[in-house]
Amino acid sequence: MNLFARLLAALRGKGSPGADRYLPIYVFSHRCREPIKGQVDLLNELSLAEENGGYYVRKVLHTSGRNRCFAQVEVQLWLDDKKQVTHYEVQGGRWLTAEEYAAELERQAQAESASEANDASETDNKN
Repeated sequence: MNLFARLLAALRGKGSPGADRYLPIYVFSHRCREPIKGQVDLLNELSLAEENGGYYVRKVLHTSGRNRCFAQVEVQLWLDDKKQVTHYEVQGGRWLTAEEYAAELERQAQAESASEANDASETDNKN
Protein backbone atom coordinates (compact mmCIF):
# COMPACT_ATOMS: atom_id res chain seq x y z
CA MET A 1 0.00 0.00 0.00
CA ASN A 2 2.86 2.38 0.80
CA LEU A 3 4.40 1.84 -2.64
CA PHE A 4 1.06 2.53 -4.27
CA ALA A 5 0.68 5.78 -2.28
CA ARG A 6 4.15 6.93 -3.38
CA LEU A 7 3.41 6.24 -7.02
CA LEU A 8 0.07 8.01 -6.81
CA ALA A 9 1.70 11.06 -5.17
CA ALA A 10 4.38 11.17 -7.89
CA LEU A 11 1.75 10.99 -10.61
CA ARG A 12 -0.24 13.81 -9.01
CA GLY A 13 2.81 16.06 -9.22
CA LYS A 14 3.93 16.09 -5.62
CA GLY A 15 7.45 15.29 -6.80
CA SER A 16 9.66 12.36 -6.11
CA PRO A 17 9.66 10.68 -2.69
CA GLY A 18 13.12 12.13 -1.93
CA ALA A 19 12.25 15.71 -2.94
CA ASP A 20 12.04 16.87 0.69
CA ARG A 21 15.23 15.13 1.77
CA TYR A 22 17.38 18.26 2.01
CA LEU A 23 16.71 21.40 4.02
CA PRO A 24 18.51 24.42 2.52
CA ILE A 25 20.06 26.84 5.02
CA TYR A 26 21.42 30.31 4.35
CA VAL A 27 23.77 32.39 6.51
CA PHE A 28 25.90 35.50 6.20
CA SER A 29 29.50 35.46 7.45
CA HIS A 30 30.28 38.53 9.57
CA ARG A 31 34.04 38.18 9.09
CA CYS A 32 34.14 37.80 5.31
CA ARG A 33 30.89 39.64 4.57
CA GLU A 34 29.83 36.74 2.35
CA PRO A 35 26.53 34.84 2.00
CA ILE A 36 26.82 31.07 2.35
CA LYS A 37 24.39 28.34 1.33
CA GLY A 38 24.33 24.90 2.90
CA GLN A 39 21.95 22.02 3.32
CA VAL A 40 20.93 19.51 5.94
CA ASP A 41 20.25 15.92 4.93
CA LEU A 42 17.05 15.22 6.86
CA LEU A 43 17.50 11.45 6.57
CA ASN A 44 21.13 11.11 7.71
CA GLU A 45 22.36 14.15 9.67
CA LEU A 46 19.72 14.58 12.36
CA SER A 47 20.13 13.48 15.97
CA LEU A 48 17.32 12.99 18.44
CA ALA A 49 17.05 16.04 20.68
CA GLU A 50 17.32 15.41 24.39
CA GLU A 51 14.86 18.13 25.32
CA ASN A 52 11.24 18.26 24.13
CA GLY A 53 11.68 15.47 21.58
CA GLY A 54 12.26 16.37 17.96
CA TYR A 55 15.64 16.58 16.30
CA TYR A 56 18.91 18.51 16.51
CA VAL A 57 21.69 19.15 13.99
CA ARG A 58 24.90 21.20 14.03
CA LYS A 59 26.50 22.33 10.77
CA VAL A 60 29.68 24.28 10.14
CA LEU A 61 29.63 26.19 6.86
CA HIS A 62 32.76 27.60 5.25
CA THR A 63 33.22 30.70 3.13
CA SER A 64 34.54 30.42 -0.41
CA GLY A 65 37.94 31.93 0.36
CA ARG A 66 37.38 34.70 -2.15
CA ASN A 67 39.51 37.76 -1.43
CA ARG A 68 41.71 35.57 0.78
CA CYS A 69 39.14 35.54 3.57
CA PHE A 70 38.47 32.20 5.22
CA ALA A 71 35.87 31.82 7.94
CA GLN A 72 33.41 29.37 9.44
CA VAL A 73 29.82 29.92 10.48
CA GLU A 74 28.32 27.43 12.94
CA VAL A 75 24.60 26.73 12.72
CA GLN A 76 22.61 24.77 15.28
CA LEU A 77 19.07 23.77 14.37
CA TRP A 78 16.28 22.27 16.43
CA LEU A 79 13.45 20.65 14.49
CA ASP A 80 10.07 19.26 15.54
CA ASP A 81 8.77 15.75 14.85
CA LYS A 82 7.71 16.84 11.34
CA LYS A 83 11.28 18.06 10.68
CA GLN A 84 10.32 21.73 10.60
CA VAL A 85 12.80 24.24 12.10
CA THR A 86 11.57 25.46 15.47
CA HIS A 87 14.72 27.23 16.71
CA TYR A 88 18.16 28.10 15.38
CA GLU A 89 21.39 29.64 16.65
CA VAL A 90 24.17 31.04 14.46
CA GLN A 91 27.71 31.82 15.58
CA GLY A 92 30.06 33.85 13.39
CA GLY A 93 27.26 35.14 11.21
CA ARG A 94 23.55 35.66 10.91
CA TRP A 95 20.62 33.65 9.57
CA LEU A 96 19.26 34.54 6.13
CA THR A 97 16.01 33.67 4.39
CA ALA A 98 16.16 32.48 0.78
CA GLU A 99 15.14 35.97 -0.38
CA GLU A 100 17.80 37.67 1.76
CA TYR A 101 20.40 35.22 0.42
CA ALA A 102 19.47 36.08 -3.17
CA ALA A 103 19.66 39.81 -2.36
CA GLU A 104 23.11 39.38 -0.76
CA LEU A 105 24.35 37.47 -3.83
CA GLU A 106 23.09 40.29 -6.05
CA ARG A 107 24.73 42.92 -3.82
CA GLN A 108 28.00 40.98 -3.90
CA ALA A 109 27.89 40.65 -7.70
CA GLN A 110 27.27 44.38 -8.07
CA ALA A 111 30.16 45.19 -5.73
CA GLU A 112 32.49 42.90 -7.68
CA SER A 113 31.49 44.40 -11.04
CA ALA A 114 31.99 47.92 -9.64
CA SER A 115 35.42 46.89 -8.33
CA GLU A 116 36.37 45.45 -11.72
CA ALA A 117 35.23 48.66 -13.43
CA ASN A 118 37.38 50.73 -11.04
CA ASP A 119 40.38 48.49 -11.71
CA ALA A 120 39.89 48.86 -15.47
CA SER A 121 39.64 52.65 -15.25
CA GLU A 122 42.79 52.82 -13.10
CA THR A 123 44.64 50.74 -15.68
CA ASP A 124 43.44 53.04 -18.47
CA ASN A 125 44.57 56.11 -16.50
CA LYS A 126 48.08 54.67 -16.05
CA ASN A 127 48.47 54.17 -19.79
